[in-house]
Amino acid sequence: MHLRALVVESERVGSTTLLTLSVELSDPEPGQFVMLWVPGVGEIPLSVADYSDGNLLLAVTRKGRVTSYIYNEVRKGGKLYVRGPYGRPFTRPPPGSRALLVGGGSGVAPLNFLARKIREAGASCTAVLGYRTAEEVFLAGSFSRNCHTIVSTDDGSLGVRGLATDVASQLLSSNVFERIYACGPEPLIEKMLFLSTEKGLYFEASMERYMRCAVGVCGSCVLEPVGLRVCRDGPVFSGEVLKKVFHR
Repeated sequence: MHLRALVVESERVGSTTLLTLSVELSDPEPGQFVMLWVPGVGEIPLSVADYSDGNLLLAVTRKGRVTSYIYNEVRKGGKLYVRGPYGRPFTRPPPGSRALLVGGGSGVAPLNFLARKIREAGASCTAVLGYRTAEEVFLAGSFSRNCHTIVSTDDGSLGVRGLATDVASQLLSSNVFERIYACGPEPLIEKMLFLSTEKGLYFEASMERYMRCAVGVCGSCVLEPVGLRVCRDGPVFSGEVLKKVFHR
């Protein structure tokens, strides 16, 4: 069932729209996603970037028809529709432990929610956030309120020049972490899986796939070769499962 959501805020940052929606959901967890429906346009899956007191934060990167419509047309005071939350969330690190969060592009969104929950649980985290350029940087300020945050850009226009995975590799060589969480393009996830295996660290990642039904029926989001459905069995998967995906 879709719930009507009032657009409280619509902020454009580079090619991303940060939407704050007023909608009462059933306690989303970091790593879960919702389906956002724009009547007459279409429906898309989006990671929960934060949720508190009935306010849902979504980061919508302009890619296709629905996301372009949101970028160009949706403004404060508008109405959209949401169903969810769906999917398997991230597991929380124990109090007192240290986690490394590594996100790239739109993949930083679910890690923002996770960073807040980690801090509230009495653990600590360092976040490495990778973007193409300074103009594309979003949510970095929100991350910095909850953990030590390092921004990298491909062109060096803000923060460290280079890939988030390179920054993460350097951090792992000189810091102690118990867990690694990742979300972003698959090369980023595969690299962080390799590093976590090399260091013997617990690893989880949120995988990105096109999800149409969100309840495991249509089969559009099957993760090969393991045959798991990202919407129902994920989108968060353990390192042990991902080793089979990336043949490691």
